Amino acid sequence: MGTFWDIPLAVICAFGLALVGWWLFGLLLRPLPGREARVVLPGRGEGEGLEQLVRSFIWLRGMGLLRCPIVIANVDLTPAGWELASRLTARWPEVALWPAAELGEYISRT
Repeated sequence: MGTFWDIPLAVICAFGLALVGWWLFGLLLRPLPGREARVVLPGRGEGEGLEQLVRSFIWLRGMGLLRCPIVIANVDLTPAGWELASRLTARWPEVALWPAAELGEYISRT
């Protein structure tokens, strides 16, 4: 009975080691933007897709694959879109909401 479980356990271990190796290899060879880079997401309308975009970049930050701040550029957000963007910035401090016309000021300030 013991040999039946040995094969699936060996396969799972092999996949786990391959995943860890792939992740470490990616960290070593992938060029990562530093703190001087910015991810700028355009905020338009009701903010359709904005939360998904922010979550994906937060996930990259959590994995250690991204270190730069995330900026939501207020292009033409409606009040509902502004509320959504404000909630995102309150939830994640590394996300900033800034008027699109004043992005140069934000970049030179930070």
